[in-house]
Amino acid sequence: MKRAIYLIILLAVAAAFYVYAYPRLSGGAADAQSTAPASNAAAGANAAGSTTPGNGRPGRPGGPGGPGGGFPAGVVTAVALKQTLPITKTAVGYIEPANTVVVRARANGVVTAVGVEEGQTVKAGDLLFKLDDSAQQAIIAKDRATIAKDQAILDSAQATLAREQDLVKKQVDPQSALDTDTAAAKVAAASIAVDQAQLRADQVVESYMTILAPIDGRVGTVNTSVGNLVSASDNSAGGLVTITQMSPLRVAFSIPEGSLDGFRAALAGSSKLPVAVTAPGDTAPRAVGTLSFIDSTVDTSSGTVVIKATVDNGAGKLWPGQYVSALTQLGSYTDVTTVPLVAVQQSAAGPYVFRVGGDSKVSKLGVTLVTTLGDTAIVSGALQPGDHVVVEGQLRLADGATVRETVQGDAPAAGNGRPGKGTGAGAPAASGADTATPASGAQGANGSTRPRRAPAAAAGNS
Repeated sequence: MKRAIYLIILLAVAAAFYVYAYPRLSGGAADAQSTAPASNAAAGANAAGSTTPGNGRPGRPGGPGGPGGGFPAGVVTAVALKQTLPITKTAVGYIEPANTVVVRARANGVVTAVGVEEGQTVKAGDLLFKLDDSAQQAIIAKDRATIAKDQAILDSAQATLAREQDLVKKQVDPQSALDTDTAAAKVAAASIAVDQAQLRADQVVESYMTILAPIDGRVGTVNTSVGNLVSASDNSAGGLVTITQMSPLRVAFSIPEGSLDGFRAALAGSSKLPVAVTAPGDTAPRAVGTLSFIDSTVDTSSGTVVIKATVDNGAGKLWPGQYVSALTQLGSYTDVTTVPLVAVQQSAAGPYVFRVGGDSKVSKLGVTLVTTLGDTAIVSGALQPGDHVVVEGQLRLADGATVRETVQGDAPAAGNGRPGKGTGAGAPAASGADTATPASGAQGANGSTRPRRAPAAAAGNS
């Protein structure tokens, strides 16, 4: 008996499924409602998820977005803009100092004082090291004594010459005696000149005992200390200390030889080409300099050319040897039409975009892709600034399809999608407006669900 009851219940459930559920899954619901009033047909279409026979794949005739589709396909659009964009080239390079000096001793001596610390910033003329100059002072004193002795000899020779000249005039002494005294006076004068030259040379050596900073910059590792003997013949890599000029600096980078003509033309047209320098992780340039050097030859092994720019480092944000990115502005694209790069599609006939007209219908419009700058494409052709192009949902579209548009950055529309038209989000709904539950999967650009309008075709079938 129980088995019979269970069998009757199962048959009843199967019959109910066949009568009510199966027509909806197979599209019979839309056919059954074709004789209902237009308003009831629209509501029925929304309740059934707008599933009609032959809706097929998106973008095909009879499917969402197709020319004869049952309902408009939801798309996200962006507005084509008229902009002036810079022409830039980016390359990876490194920072190098304009001047680096390895300080070495120019005379032998023992270090008696160190006037600098590692990492210190110095000015040209600041004391770095002091060497023992006592021996050199003695040499200079000896030179001065020699000059005094030779000066006395010169004075005596000149006095003798004056007397001899008087005697020759009186014809007391012969002319040969006068010649001898004249030569002796000249020798004494020459000895004084030699002594003075020697004094100056020894004074120069004495100046080497005081080592001063030759340039402004930052001190590196100090390789000596008080008490060490330094030598003029020392050829070690670091010397006594290295001073690196910290501002201005230069950024050196390489470009492909194919970009050389663009750099040369830009440099010929403008004496100052800006170069923005950024380090990894930066969101803004650390410094902006000017292009200052293009190498005279192309590296045949790599096919690149070395470029250098001079950068002011007054803020101290750059460091010699640091790897950076150098962005050079070579010019600008003036008053060009730009769209998001994702809006540009490719086909055998060339690039194209889907443009949404005022009647919410899309047209397949061919464009010329001039260039791309990041996520922005510069295009030319029939597309005009202010046109709406599809950036999301292109795969569901065909030329002439009716769409439900949401403009990037705007709230999802509940009307025809155009800002300011229809019953968009935030606008009061008109009497009898469609307020059906949104269909599953209809998401806007910001992730919100957009209610679908009942397809006009359903009402027309009545």
